[in-house]
Amino acid sequence: MSVSNQPKGMRIDKAVFWPATAVTLLCGVFFFFFPKESNDVLNKIHAFTTNELGWFFLLFTLAMLGVCLFYAFSKMGNIVLGGEGEKPQFSTLTWLGMVLTSGTGGSLLYLGAIEWIWIMDAPPFGVEPGSMEAARWASTYGMFHWGPSAWAFYMAAAIPIGYFFFAKKKSNMKMSEYCRPLLGKKSDGLAGHALNFFYIFGLLGGVLTSVALGTPAISSGIAHMLGMESTNKAIDILVIALWTLIPVAALVFGLKKGVARLSNLNLWGFVLLIVGILVFGPTWFILNQSTDALGMMIQNFVRMSLATDAIGKGGFPQGWTIFYFAWWAVYALPFGLFIAKISKGRTIRQVVIGGLTAGSLGCMIFYMVLPNFGLDLQLRGVADLVTTLNEKGRGGVVIEMFSHAPGGYFMIALFTIVCLLSYITGHNAVGYSLAAASEKKLHGDQEPQKWNMTFWLILAGVVSLGLYLLNPDALKPLQTVSIITGLPICIALTVLIMSFFKQLKKDFPDGVPSVSKAGEKIYVKNDGTEE
Repeated sequence: MSVSNQPKGMRIDKAVFWPATAVTLLCGVFFFFFPKESNDVLNKIHAFTTNELGWFFLLFTLAMLGVCLFYAFSKMGNIVLGGEGEKPQFSTLTWLGMVLTSGTGGSLLYLGAIEWIWIMDAPPFGVEPGSMEAARWASTYGMFHWGPSAWAFYMAAAIPIGYFFFAKKKSNMKMSEYCRPLLGKKSDGLAGHALNFFYIFGLLGGVLTSVALGTPAISSGIAHMLGMESTNKAIDILVIALWTLIPVAALVFGLKKGVARLSNLNLWGFVLLIVGILVFGPTWFILNQSTDALGMMIQNFVRMSLATDAIGKGGFPQGWTIFYFAWWAVYALPFGLFIAKISKGRTIRQVVIGGLTAGSLGCMIFYMVLPNFGLDLQLRGVADLVTTLNEKGRGGVVIEMFSHAPGGYFMIALFTIVCLLSYITGHNAVGYSLAAASEKKLHGDQEPQKWNMTFWLILAGVVSLGLYLLNPDALKPLQTVSIITGLPICIALTVLIMSFFKQLKKDFPDGVPSVSKAGEKIYVKNDGTEE
């Protein structure tokens, strides 16, 4: 970072910073003193979101995928997110790795290992639980939930943000500013403040959800590595502290020195884990069943995308697909912001295709290898992972499953480390996005103030850790808190996209011009002034 780009003074936007901080602390107090009541309230809101509004999230997700395809394959795909002569900050491999690791987190690992058990036990479309057909759907649905539909949310948000910040040279990364072409003066009023608040509060909720969901699996792995039969409070505290403090250190070193290196390390951990299982595990079963599952997903993509089971009322779409799509919606703006910030100098087409490909294929490969490795153990009778889940929980499944992998202890250790690294790299994106959205001014390669990034990460860590220490039951409401903001975030994302198209029409009144040859780029003329 050049001297001119160093942060100077207090640049936080108090109208964004303090309300989000206050509401987060108030929620923490409420969860602590009334864990059961708050859990009941959140579950009711969650049930309404996934049941009554299920149709909305399904259609909205397909719409986001359509928007991304339009971004990439229309004339606007040649537009560069940056000024003429500006080059990408990161190599293509590093950039793809940062995209993948920022938008997944450890949830990809532990859900990849255990989700198939839940689906096999309660499959969709009236299939008999525990049957061979249920096993096939269990092998298929993970790839679908973490595939192009999920990543469409991130890329649909990343393109408008990158366009406004790098091409139009906006001086901050607040959602209200990017929606100004559509909202006008309302961006400075209640509507603008609401956009910024839901963005930050939704992301904080996502952080707390990750802490509540991921801590048990990682703690179980560490306990096993230490020769303990079960985890304890000290290990849980250690895990929460690690994924709070390590992202702080990485962000202090900056995007290139800290975050990029941590992302590369995480990416190689991904490769080592997956290749190790694929090569030394049941290779042919994994490859054959993955091909079968990919075929089922492609053949049934529309059905899986729009299924509500309103007549049968089996609950599968609500418990899985709609839940996932609402979850992706919550993370769309912050992860979109992070992807945009690391994509300067690339064309819209490159960002969309690269992001969708790296994200979707990366996640789908995990869901090809991990579930099918577990399925092979279950079907051959080597391990009864269904019973293990019921008796020992998620952490127990991970230990039992990887204990049957070649080099069992090493694979359990690798899984635990990579899972922790995945959460840490995800939290890097979270801390960066929270800080960037709460600063008044931010130009070009300038990064948010380090104390600001540190504050948001420590706030989430302290609230989670405090709740756990004082009342472990208070973590239960955190597991669904992020989903309740799914609907307002979808509205905010719609406003952002509409604002982008309006700005594009203003910048290209005669339409985006065609290029005369492949690879030719279009730069947006910008006078350097804010509009």
